[in-house]
Amino acid sequence: MSNIKSVLMIFLLSGSFFLFPHHAMEYIEMESYSTAQKGEFVFHLHFDYMVDDNTNSSLDHWEFTPGISFGLSDRLMLDFHTHYAKFGTGHISHDVHDLYLTAGPSPFLEAAAFSLQYRITSGLPVNFAAVIIYEIPFPRSINLLDGKQVIEGIIVASHEFGNHANLTLNITSGFDGGKSYSGWAVGLKSAFSSDPHGIAGGLELLGDFSGEMSIIAGIYFPLGSENTIFKAGLEFGAGSSRANTTMMHRF
Repeated sequence: MSNIKSVLMIFLLSGSFFLFPHHAMEYIEMESYSTAQKGEFVFHLHFDYMVDDNTNSSLDHWEFTPGISFGLSDRLMLDFHTHYAKFGTGHISHDVHDLYLTAGPSPFLEAAAFSLQYRITSGLPVNFAAVIIYEIPFPRSINLLDGKQVIEGIIVASHEFGNHANLTLNITSGFDGGKSYSGWAVGLKSAFSSDPHGIAGGLELLGDFSGEMSIIAGIYFPLGSENTIFKAGLEFGAGSSRANTTMMHRF
């Protein structure tokens, strides 16, 4: 019990909207209430292509993200994932920008991230979970992108209703280097048929407290069994967009 209290205290002292929480169990971008059960593993694999500014192709980039989650208990989940990425020249630090004037640097391991998620309540009309994420950049990310360590905290509120439908709220805050940020997200997900584990669709609305917003439309397919899920989604913001594909397998 003291270990759990320590995890929650770290969360409360830390406080990202801009960091992709790729171990999320239900949605594409948002954190969900669900966690792996004790002793259960979840392998997840993601590919994202991101257009930060549709008038400036030098800011395009993609990320290939493999990761694995493990249930330390029925309520506490540990996750590790890493980002293998390719960035356009618009992302490159001033100090080395002249070395990459056309295509930008070749793909490289950008960062590794660790997280802990704890389901605080259970069996209530609205249940709560807390997530803390720590991301550390690799040396090439530091040199090329001026990458910084990120500490992020997320509070998750979740309500189940209807035919395996879910409404989830995320409140996020964190530090990217020495710079603080905060954000919010609301997601709605529901099965398309009477089968609660069949094909489902979802919408995620994401924003920060300065007024920036984007929306993700996603679809989720079970592949052979409910233990293997394929997700695909498109995100659109003000002049930006992203395409995501994800595969998750529980074992």
